[in-house]
Amino acid sequence: MLAYTDFIILFLLGSIGAFLSGFLGVGGGIVYIPILDYFLSKLGFSDDNLVKAILANSLFTIIFSGSVSSYKQYKLGNFYPREIFYTAITGVVTAVLMTLLIKSGTWYSKSVFNYVFASMLLVIALRMFLKKVQVANASNIIKPLGYYVTGFIAGIVTAMSGLGGGVIMTPVFTDVLKMDIKKASAISNGVIPFFALAVGILNLSTPSIQNVSEWQVGYIVFPIVIPMILSTFLLAPLGVIASQKANQHTIRMVFASFISIVFIKTMLAIIL
Repeated sequence: MLAYTDFIILFLLGSIGAFLSGFLGVGGGIVYIPILDYFLSKLGFSDDNLVKAILANSLFTIIFSGSVSSYKQYKLGNFYPREIFYTAITGVVTAVLMTLLIKSGTWYSKSVFNYVFASMLLVIALRMFLKKVQVANASNIIKPLGYYVTGFIAGIVTAMSGLGGGVIMTPVFTDVLKMDIKKASAISNGVIPFFALAVGILNLSTPSIQNVSEWQVGYIVFPIVIPMILSTFLLAPLGVIASQKANQHTIRMVFASFISIVFIKTMLAIIL
């Protein structure tokens, strides 16, 4: 059972994830994953089902944080429908297929998830910290193939990490495709809801082997996700506004710093 203070904590911590969703274009998963790990374990999910529950509830919350952030980008005139479509069309397919593969057995255990999650965060954090900020070439024309490949990879990452795919899309757009980080963040924010919605529908329609709450549908536990979802409507738009005012170096350092914090937490969970 969750106490009243738990709902307050979920809202406050969810607010951090919501702000980062808008600021960095990552969906907020880098904050949601540790929160869900703790609270879903507290409710009684066993290791065999814990990973599935973490992924399901993170991506369900990201539907809202990503959608609110993307809508705010649209209102600010920082919206790129063609690029979003190209990236989402392949990513939705791989996200759904990988989710089905994870649900088909017990091979993706909590320990495997932690190693995958930590390795991914380490590589991205180091790249964001060490790589110098380059001035994007406004005349640089990116072919659709670049978006297709990025979406393909991001969809797999979304299903395996619960991060929404933004931790892959933003670095690839900026470092590989030489895109301005603010545009990269806007496109990522636009793509993430498509990934999360596709997987979210799948998770809602798939019966959970373990039920820990009477307010649970599939693997989605509503008492946990609702406080975090409510926070997205307040904080995600503020994150978008802040990202428009910040310079590229600041955004990269905030991105890398938060990823590093979550990496340390994940490593402690592996070691201890």
